[in-house]
Amino acid sequence: MSESTADQARSGLLGSITGKAKEVAGAITGNDSLAAEGQLQQAEAQSRKQAAAEEAVARAEATEAAQQIAEERAEAARERAAVEQRTSAQLSAAERDAQAEKARIAAEADHREAVGEAVAEARAELHTEQAQRAAAAQAAAASATESQAEREHREAVESARAAEEAARRARADADRLAEQADLPTS
Repeated sequence: MSESTADQARSGLLGSITGKAKEVAGAITGNDSLAAEGQLQQAEAQSRKQAAAEEAVARAEATEAAQQIAEERAEAARERAAVEQRTSAQLSAAERDAQAEKARIAAEADHREAVGEAVAEARAELHTEQAQRAAAAQAAAASATESQAEREHREAVESARAAEEAARRARADADRLAEQADLPTS
C-alpha cells in the first residue's frame, strides 16, 4: 500500500530538514562524511518531492483523460441516438413510399387484368382449336407409328422363328456329326 500524498510531503520535508541539519553540522564540525550524508539525504528528499509532484501530475492527467473519455462516450452515444433516429425516419419514409408504389402497381395490374382477360379468352379459344388440330395430327401419326411397329414386330418374330429353326437344324447336324465321329471306322 502506497503512502498518501500528505505523508509523502511530510516525509520529504522531514528528510530535507534532516539532511540540511546534517550538512550544516558536518560543515561546522569539519566532518566531511556527515556533510556529504546530509547532501545525499537532501538530494533524496528532493527526488522524492519531484517524484510526488510527477505522480500528482500523472494522476491529474489520468483524471482529465478519464473525464475526456467519458465526455467522448457521451457524445458518441448522442450521435448514435441521432443516427438511429434519422435512420428510423428514413426507414419509415421508405416504407410509406413502398406502400404507395405497391398500391399504384396493384391498381395498374387490376386495369391490365381487366383489359387482358378479353385478350386471354380470345387467345385461349385459338389455342384450344390449335391444340385440337395438333392432337388429331398426333393421333394420326401415333396410329401410323403403331401400325409400323406392329409390322416390324411381326417381321422380327418371323426372323426370330427362322433363326430358331436354323439353330435347331444346326444342333441336329452337330449332334449327327458328333455321333458319326464317335463310330469306329471299319
